[in-house]
Amino acid sequence: TLDNCDSVEELLQRVAYARSDHPGHHKVGKLIPLTHDAVKPAEEKQMVAELVEQAVIDNSIEIYFQPIYSLEKGRVTSLEVLSRLKDKDKNFINPEFFIHVAEENRDIIALGEQIYRKACIFAKQNHIFDMGIDDININLSPVQCCYEELAQDLIRIAGEYDIPMSRMHLEITESGIMDKEEIRETLETLRSSGAKIALDDFGTGYSNVSSIVSLPVDYVKIDKSLVWSYGRGENKYLDQLVPMIHAEGKRIISEGIETQEHIDIFKRLQGDFLQGYFYSKPLPEREFLQYLRKANG
Repeated sequence: TLDNCDSVEELLQRVAYARSDHPGHHKVGKLIPLTHDAVKPAEEKQMVAELVEQAVIDNSIEIYFQPIYSLEKGRVTSLEVLSRLKDKDKNFINPEFFIHVAEENRDIIALGEQIYRKACIFAKQNHIFDMGIDDININLSPVQCCYEELAQDLIRIAGEYDIPMSRMHLEITESGIMDKEEIRETLETLRSSGAKIALDDFGTGYSNVSSIVSLPVDYVKIDKSLVWSYGRGENKYLDQLVPMIHAEGKRIISEGIETQEHIDIFKRLQGDFLQGYFYSKPLPEREFLQYLRKANG
């Protein structure tokens, strides 16, 4: 009743929720009390969906940059492009959450293209390849990769800004690639254009060592959880993993680097690239350029 709702709209939202048979909500036929807490997750999801849609329309998604340090060259050689979205109170929304919502609503195709284009514009306008940067690292959603025109679109956009595809370093999670032939075909097309492909978040629950051999990737990105647990002495997994990855001709990016001890670990293991708060948190454009000038001289 309206006695427990702030508006007729909220009452209708609760009715819609109760009628839903989505397994994420409840089982069919189960009695659900229509409290505000029961529908709050659905309301938050709807709010984020509207913000994502507006960002697509307004071209207003923000991008931040986090440096990636090369142990071989002793400087920052690449950057990861990270998307940021704010709510109506100007607070940042968890990126994993709004990307998931965008995937469900199929807005991820337009949103991903917007992020990619903004990264190209940033690189072109600021001449970052003259500042010691070799690669631009950009995340790809598995849903994006199911879009059959994705590879052609990314190649075309990079060409509009005179950026060779060899400068593009595209990251996708292992769970998104497995058993999806259309994704493999997209990645192969991008690789044939010169782009580098990275297997992201290796070391999480989805990870399978055999994937390093079988999937079309050039880099393996070790998840921070594995780095941290190894640093605490809770496992010795990296002792075997790093040589095995190198033996397959692939290079390693280690996330979650926060201490000198983490750096020393990968120096000892002969790792390749390091990323984490030891070097810098993700930064907006102007702050990143200031950081890069200082870091690379």
